[in-house]
Amino acid sequence: MNTGMLSQSPALSRERPIPSVQVALALGGGAARGLAHIGVIEILDREGIPVDFIAGSSMGGLIGALRASGLPAENLVEAARSFRFPRWFLPGGLIKWESLFPSATSLLAGTFEELSTPLAIAALDLEEGAQVILHRGPLLPAVRASCAVPGILAPVRLDGRWLVDGGVVNVLPVDVAWMADPEIVVAVRVGAPRARRMPQLEWRFTSLLSRLGGAVPNPATAKVAFEILTRAAEVLLERQTALTAAMADPEVLVEPRLGDLGLRDFHRLDEAVAAGRRAAEEVLPAIERLLKSPPQRAPGGTRCVNLYFDPVCSMVVNPTRARASLSHEGVVFYFCSPNCLDCFARDPARYCSPDRLAFASGNQASATR
Repeated sequence: MNTGMLSQSPALSRERPIPSVQVALALGGGAARGLAHIGVIEILDREGIPVDFIAGSSMGGLIGALRASGLPAENLVEAARSFRFPRWFLPGGLIKWESLFPSATSLLAGTFEELSTPLAIAALDLEEGAQVILHRGPLLPAVRASCAVPGILAPVRLDGRWLVDGGVVNVLPVDVAWMADPEIVVAVRVGAPRARRMPQLEWRFTSLLSRLGGAVPNPATAKVAFEILTRAAEVLLERQTALTAAMADPEVLVEPRLGDLGLRDFHRLDEAVAAGRRAAEEVLPAIERLLKSPPQRAPGGTRCVNLYFDPVCSMVVNPTRARASLSHEGVVFYFCSPNCLDCFARDPARYCSPDRLAFASGNQASATR
């Protein structure tokens, strides 16, 4: 199966001519909070703002794939009404994709090549610990891989690799949007709740159950442990999203105000979509201003999909947006920041060792399978 899977290899370059991309949309991960992406898409469609390329991760990959397939915004809302996290989920079990996202299975039956809007989705190679970018071949397996939250959805086997949630390695894929060499990147950051009460910790029997769980594991203690783990994941997700947004610095950052809407609150669809609409309307002036006067670009030849990776932090780096570069042993490396260049310059061997280069042969990787 040709999944169009690209490994995150430091010196990898794959160039493919594409039509001019003016606006690329980067949709971040955040589980149920990612439903806000639909509201953003609604406003972009309403205002006639073209989206020429979509990059998605985790829930952003799912919503992005549905939109890229040509599904109108109003149909996106209806499709999302079937999304449900089970009320009773016992940690240690796994949820079937079809029960969590029942409407998506038939809607994503095609291939990347059949999409009306070009799309790239981030996922994580669980064994290699490397990001992979899915952009060709069957669509549904790629989306399932990007949404495969560890411990909740099963990993997806593609091309001999176990893939899981793209949000683990790239929660806001602005750098993946750079692949298309766009004039403007509009990124939607949904993150996770910054504050949320945890009444489970105040249950009368929580202390007793915790002591009991030390001797005899049981569903009650597993449930409390899962709630704690989920909250810790939310804090990590919010921090990672903030750092990614600051480092990638998209031209437009859309930040829906979702309050305490949790990662599993798919039943709060209307609330999430409304927040997405409001946030998109707030940045409309900035988008329109950029469309009238896009950022100045360095002169170049044919626009291509560029797949270079920063060898230090593993971000996708488009040469036109690279903040630093360095030639090492005949290979040009591009960096997201001078700090990454400095790290590389101090110890190139650390970042060029063969075990760091999945699908690699020497420094120049050949990663398309």
